[in-house]
Amino acid sequence: MQDYFRSIVYSIVAVILIGLVPCPVLGQVPIKRQLTEGDYSLWGTMSGEQISSKGKWATYHMAYESKADTLFVLNTKTRLKYSLPGGRAGIFNGERTFACSKKEGLSLIDLRSGKESIIPGVERYDFSSDTHYLVTIEKGQGSPLVIRKDGMIIDVISNVTEYRLNDAKNMLVYASTENGIGQVGSLTLAGTYVKRFIIPQKTQTFKVLKWQHKGKAIIFYGVNEGEEELYYHDIESGQQYVLNSMDANFPVSMKIAPNQNVELALSLDGEKVFFGITAAVSKHNRMSVDAVEIWHAKDKMIFPDRKLSATVKYPQYLAVWYPKSAVVRQISTAEQRWVMLSGNQDYALVADPLQYNPQYKWIADMDYYLVHLATGRRELFLKGHSGLINHMGISPDGRYINYYKESNWWVYDLKQKTHTNVTKGLDVSWDNSATDPGNQLNVWGQPGWTTDNQWGLYYDYHDIWAISPDGLVRKRLTDGKENQLRFRFDVSALSDRHDFNYKGKGIFRYDLSKNLLLTVLDLYGGSIGYYTLQHKKGVVPLVIDNSSISKLQKTKELDAFVYVTQRFDRPPSLMFRRSIDKPATVLAQSNAHHELYQWGKSEMIHYTDSKGRILNGALFYPAGYDSTMRYPMVVYIYEIVSREVNSYVNPTQYNTLGFNITNLTSNGYAVLLPDIAFEKGNTGFSAVDCVTKAATKVIAMGIADAGRIGLMGHSFGAYETNFIITQTSMFATAISGNGVSDTMGHYFTINTDYNTMDGWRYENQQYRMGFSFFENRDAYYRNSPLVNARSITTPLLTWAGVLDQNVQPRQAATFYAALRRLQKEHVMLVYPNDGHIFFNPKNQIDLTYKIQDWLGHYLKGEVKAEWMKADREE
Repeated sequence: MQDYFRSIVYSIVAVILIGLVPCPVLGQVPIKRQLTEGDYSLWGTMSGEQISSKGKWATYHMAYESKADTLFVLNTKTRLKYSLPGGRAGIFNGERTFACSKKEGLSLIDLRSGKESIIPGVERYDFSSDTHYLVTIEKGQGSPLVIRKDGMIIDVISNVTEYRLNDAKNMLVYASTENGIGQVGSLTLAGTYVKRFIIPQKTQTFKVLKWQHKGKAIIFYGVNEGEEELYYHDIESGQQYVLNSMDANFPVSMKIAPNQNVELALSLDGEKVFFGITAAVSKHNRMSVDAVEIWHAKDKMIFPDRKLSATVKYPQYLAVWYPKSAVVRQISTAEQRWVMLSGNQDYALVADPLQYNPQYKWIADMDYYLVHLATGRRELFLKGHSGLINHMGISPDGRYINYYKESNWWVYDLKQKTHTNVTKGLDVSWDNSATDPGNQLNVWGQPGWTTDNQWGLYYDYHDIWAISPDGLVRKRLTDGKENQLRFRFDVSALSDRHDFNYKGKGIFRYDLSKNLLLTVLDLYGGSIGYYTLQHKKGVVPLVIDNSSISKLQKTKELDAFVYVTQRFDRPPSLMFRRSIDKPATVLAQSNAHHELYQWGKSEMIHYTDSKGRILNGALFYPAGYDSTMRYPMVVYIYEIVSREVNSYVNPTQYNTLGFNITNLTSNGYAVLLPDIAFEKGNTGFSAVDCVTKAATKVIAMGIADAGRIGLMGHSFGAYETNFIITQTSMFATAISGNGVSDTMGHYFTINTDYNTMDGWRYENQQYRMGFSFFENRDAYYRNSPLVNARSITTPLLTWAGVLDQNVQPRQAATFYAALRRLQKEHVMLVYPNDGHIFFNPKNQIDLTYKIQDWLGHYLKGEVKAEWMKADREE
């Protein structure tokens, strides 16, 4: 693919590499190099793609293992390019200026002249929406807030501790403190610059400045030696209200808690302030450090959680303050500490997360109570309902709460006090119970509501639905089912969002009268791209082909947009279209030197399991593939992995799991990523069935050598790997990392990451048994690698991080002990200073090399590396 403007780095690389390649006779195909480890450092990763408000400019970032990272800005018409070595976190200020952080300070590029200016010591910066104002917090005496207009400093405010812009980015509030004297002020950053004092001077420190969403009221705390106050100020009217813990209307024996364990928030209508409160007197810790640990089987919290909870001297709860009526009410309590607000924040849902403990789900079911905040009245809303956040949503106007129950979506009308099953009778699956039995019940989604509150929006497996709150009108907006496509709203389709809602789901609005951007996944072929949902035409393709297309960003003011496209055999390209009806052009091609190297290709294959289900697998061909040859193949497994079919993979020695598709294909291996469909209570055998069927398919295609196939997996994929080799001798070798071997031991393990017994993973999650060990012990034994280890004939390499608390390294040690006792061919690697995933570069490199050695010996017949030999092995 043509690259009009390579960076200087790429140009130099290309010249060097071309100089090493024999010059072909005119008309001959250029000879491509074989990729070697010495070449890996040439590769970089593209990110940070943006487009300016009118589409005249675009930017992207390239990161390299050498740390020679560079930020690029280029003109979408002339292709003029600016290179900013070391630049990061760049943003456009209209079409006039581009700003980014560099080691030297804040870099400002005049996009018309290309002139760069540096403001040293900038710790934070923001532009106003009209592009004229730049505000910065700069290092130096007094932490000054500096205000510039059109490049000129017009004000400096010293000792600023915090500032916050409103949503419109045309006003700013700040807090400053000097010698115990605090101040709060506001700045108008549109038209004429105006500075006003909200709190001129007071013996308080002011903190946690919060704006009303799309409004003009602000709230903040004032603190002075343990005396806390809460302020509400209306910028427009100048009205100000102050709440003190000593006020007569304040909850008895409680005080304001300003440290943000409970987040400070202002309601959308600006009438209510939500804040944290705590007991005025600290809670006594009755748990002595050296006391005997008491673990009671019926405790709601197991001992480590109780011990941690006992150290919290001032537990915090959510309260609401009505400034204009001087009403304060406590919302959450020590028992009912889960809180979610309704769309207009007039009601709250509260629940006790521990109510049904001990229980064995990731998130427990709960009884939900509806609290009318103005009166404090509480009433039972739902009993024993799912605690998963995506099983419940709210309408923006506050009238409706939708929730998932009994395989259907329901809507509760707060005005009529009615519960309605709005999806009853539709022949549609709204959850994963059919496609993934035994796993946790997950809904496909409820993205939000329309802007007029007339339609709730819902996802099924393929499509998007709009359903009226009474369930009488139900419209399928997309046609994914007929075409094996999955449609979802892109984040840019939102007309408004208010994410934060304490423990619950926020507010998300979509305007169906406008053209909305949809992401689309081809469930059969694996392509990813974009459609638009148009009010009159329905779904219309925008950009989709046999590749992975992502990161589409449209200009704020025009129809131009950029996106990134890639395939396994084509590195990511930044593409530009001036409008929907204009052709795409390449703005930037990452890793242009890719064309100089032999590379593999990928395709989606399809195979059928023993239940007759058609499944996908991503097959990656070795570089320089010759159809007359059969190749060694590495099969990498987890759950659904085939969707990586079009992902470009940089070659590197720094691999968090030791696995790299490009490293393998460039060394003569085919690689297969097969999907697995699971049967409840038969997880291990489901993996055996699907994985062996997929490998057999590739053998039948004439690509893989049946005697030289390796199997790999990490975490849950490592469990599958450990089990599969107990049931088949198909694989010449296997590698598993941080995986379970002893399912019973794992079931009864106290997970120190979550302070829970890992049995929930089997009864209601990934291990998909769907019942307890005591209900069906035989099923647990049948699906246990340890119990079935005697039948293993496959040489196995396992690896573990000594700090792993998710799957503890004793799982690897247990399997090692079993295979040692059984005298099997096995090596265990235990790495220091790393956990479930490796972030230590030294460990990443070592694991990558050792996996390369292991596969080389067992799949290519290479001589054993020294580390692979036993202590007395020649």
